[in-house]
Amino acid sequence: MKNILKAAGAVACAAAVLCASGCSNTKWAYKTDKAELGNGQWIYCTFEGLSLALTEIQKNDENADISSIDWDKQEIEGEPAKDWIYAKAKETGLNYLMMEGLAVDNGITVDEDSYNASKSYYSYFYNNYYHDLFTELGVSEDSYCTVSIRPNIISDKLFNKMYGTGGVREVPQADLEKFFLDNYVSYYYVSCDLKKTENDEKVDLDKETLDKYREDFRKYAAMLNNDKKPVSDVTEQYKTDFGVTEDPSKSATTYKEDMESSELNNAILALEEGKAATVEIDDKLYLIYRYDIKSKVQNIKSDKEETTEDAGEVISKESILKKMRNDDYQQFLKEERDKLQYDRNDACVHKYDVSRTIDALKNAKS
Repeated sequence: MKNILKAAGAVACAAAVLCASGCSNTKWAYKTDKAELGNGQWIYCTFEGLSLALTEIQKNDENADISSIDWDKQEIEGEPAKDWIYAKAKETGLNYLMMEGLAVDNGITVDEDSYNASKSYYSYFYNNYYHDLFTELGVSEDSYCTVSIRPNIISDKLFNKMYGTGGVREVPQADLEKFFLDNYVSYYYVSCDLKKTENDEKVDLDKETLDKYREDFRKYAAMLNNDKKPVSDVTEQYKTDFGVTEDPSKSATTYKEDMESSELNNAILALEEGKAATVEIDDKLYLIYRYDIKSKVQNIKSDKEETTEDAGEVISKESILKKMRNDDYQQFLKEERDKLQYDRNDACVHKYDVSRTIDALKNAKS
């Protein structure tokens, strides 16, 4: 009996030691069978969650800051603020793990050139804005860059692999072109000021100058509408009339729903394709021209295609695909998130919790 008790005691002791050892492991916060979210990465996720929380709170109180908010009483969307922040941090962390898993499942690699191209941007912010705070928190440059960069690169590659040529959800070229014709607008314009500044005040130009400008712009419209001249001729005529050497024109081909609501944009959208018009908006005179969108289909190119410097406007096929299939892709990602299997390490999550991040930012501010 004594030996049995000794054996039982030894097993219990060993189990306690193993438990203590496991519980004290704070090197990772979440992990799947394919990837791991390290402690520094998790801490950065809490920082991201806190940043989002501040933005939400400042929508109702623009003077609120990290120190003035009572984080134990503050609510966001009817939820205790700290719980809300934790949920956002967890969402960021699990998104990282999910994308790493999808990369493995779909044979996607993040090449060094793609990663480094983005890293230079994030490294600049880390070293010039976040270094002291993140060092205090325990967020290395690598942790910050990895969580910020890799999911986006993987997501872009995965999207193109799914919806691009040969993909499991490939979009036929005819469907892409129809979507482009129905949902994009292409335009060109030049402008000039109808007022000048004198003694820090805006004053009208003299009548002779105003009459000349308006006549010039009517001439530009006639060049396009009546003479069927190319816009390049209008640009050159403008440079001659106004005595400038730099190209004064603006042009773009863009998704209609991405255009901000403004008088200028509304005028462009109201214009018939293939027509030009003059319009005065906020003390500026504009000559606007709306291209026939069918003439721009030939400019749609894949990002993988090589183009020369003089190729003219290039419209990214991949950017159109994203407008077409974004809702479908987001639903796919949601389903992947819902079925993601992961482990949570309470020791790490509790040690590097939201309150710790809040306190670090308070100290940094003071």
